[in-house]
Amino acid sequence: MAKKVEAPKASVPEWVLTFGDLMSLLLCFFILLAAFSELKKPRDYQKVVESVREAFSVKGGLGIAEIRDSPNNAMINYLENRAKRDDDKKSTEENVDPSVPGRQDTSAIIQEGARHAIGGSVLFEPGSAELNQRFKDMLRADVAPRISGLNYICPIVGHAWGIEDKRSGLDHAELAFRRANAVKEYLVRECGVNAAILRVESAADFEPMVLTPGPGQDAGVNRRVQVYQSGRTLDQVHPDPNFTGGR
Repeated sequence: MAKKVEAPKASVPEWVLTFGDLMSLLLCFFILLAAFSELKKPRDYQKVVESVREAFSVKGGLGIAEIRDSPNNAMINYLENRAKRDDDKKSTEENVDPSVPGRQDTSAIIQEGARHAIGGSVLFEPGSAELNQRFKDMLRADVAPRISGLNYICPIVGHAWGIEDKRSGLDHAELAFRRANAVKEYLVRECGVNAAILRVESAADFEPMVLTPGPGQDAGVNRRVQVYQSGRTLDQVHPDPNFTGGR
């Protein structure tokens, strides 16, 4: 007679129990969040917070950690010590460094501040400091109208680059200066810009736009002149900005 085969007992994987416990805890957590979203009784809520804090042995408040040792370089210690030291002074940011002596009783450091580019770069042929017609037109149309009549100092910075520029017989610094000076002379002579606001500078080959030319790039952009407008004015840097002959 064949033996009766018993039906397999129902079994649940062990991970299902852990998963169920986790889901129960999450459900309780979100229920608490919903319950605390609108506090009708702040005192009761404070009691709950204190009970939770006591259960987890947590000390301190929101965003406060209990530190046994007080660090010497903490900002709060610095502010407390400074308040005791400075007492009732309105300002304690005093400069204790002596000024550099000069012709006047007082001296000032003139800060140039930020400068921003005016128009695009003026490009030059290798080894040349001669303006071509294309960039003359650009200087007349885009640069001169924006600086004419201004009282702000406008640096004109020249650049040179590569062996092609060295073949001119001039070093990079001299060639860059001549390029910047050519731009200045054109702005003054042909565009009517006040020469007093223009400053010629040479960056030589220290500020290239392209180090290693890639696809679609040309090292020729390094042979350029750029006109800037600074934050300084003539009356800040010149004792007689209108050149009246007075001092």
